[in-house]
Amino acid sequence: MTDRRSRLRIGLAQIDCRLGDLDHNLAHHLEWIDRARRAGVELLLFPELSLTGYRLLHLTPRVALQPARSERIRELAAAAPEMAVVVGCVEEDERGFLYNSALLLCGGAIAHVHRKLYLPTYGIFQEGRFFNEGRRLALCDAFGSPFGILICEDFWHSDPAERLVRAGAKLLAVVSASPGRLGAEPMPPSQEAWESLTRASALLNTAWVVYCGRVGWEEGSFYTGGSHIVRPGGELLARAPYLDEDLLV
Repeated sequence: MTDRRSRLRIGLAQIDCRLGDLDHNLAHHLEWIDRARRAGVELLLFPELSLTGYRLLHLTPRVALQPARSERIRELAAAAPEMAVVVGCVEEDERGFLYNSALLLCGGAIAHVHRKLYLPTYGIFQEGRFFNEGRRLALCDAFGSPFGILICEDFWHSDPAERLVRAGAKLLAVVSASPGRLGAEPMPPSQEAWESLTRASALLNTAWVVYCGRVGWEEGSFYTGGSHIVRPGGELLARAPYLDEDLLV
C-alpha cells in the first residue's frame, strides 16, 4: 500500500440492518463482502452502525465491541484480506467509553478507526446520551489512495472535510444511517439534501465524495438509501436505487 494510485474500484454496500442483532448483521456483511469480491471491489463501504442498527438507545452498551479483541471483527477482516472494508459499530474503549465508530479493515487487520465527531442529540436523534464524541481526525489509505472517513453528521460541518483534503485526501467516504421520509417527489427530500451537500463539498474541496446510506425500517424510522458517487467537479456519477439493498460499484 505504498505506491500512489489514481484509480480505486469502490463499492457501496447499501444494506438493511437488524437492530441489536450482531450475529445476523455479521452474516449479512459476509454475504455482501463476497458479492463485492466477485465484482472486483477494492474499497467497500457499509453504512453507519451497520453491525448493530442505528436506533439502539439503551441497547447501545449491550452491542458494544472492543475491536482489537472482537472475534466478529476478526472474522470480517479475515473474510476480505485483499480488500479494504469500512464497517460501522459501537466501539468500547479500554475505559468503557462508547463511540459511534467506523473501522477500516485492510490486509486482514484493523487499519484505522474513525470515531464520530458530531453527535446529533435532538428530536429522534439521541446519540449524545449514549456515545462519546470522537476527538481525532486522521487520513487513512487504501492501496495507495489517501482518503478520509466521515460519519453522517460529521459531513454537515464543513471543517472535517476541509481538514482531510488539506491533509491530502483525494476521496471523502461518508457513511450514514440518516432517517428520511417519502413524499410525492421522485427523490425523497432527505436524499435531495444529501446530494446537494455531497455535490457542493466535491466542488468546493475538489475531491471525490462517496456516500453510503442504508435502507429499511427501524423503530419507526425509515431509511431511503440513495447511496451515490460524486466527481470532484460536483457531477453526480452514479446513484443506487431508493428503498432497496444494492451494491453500487
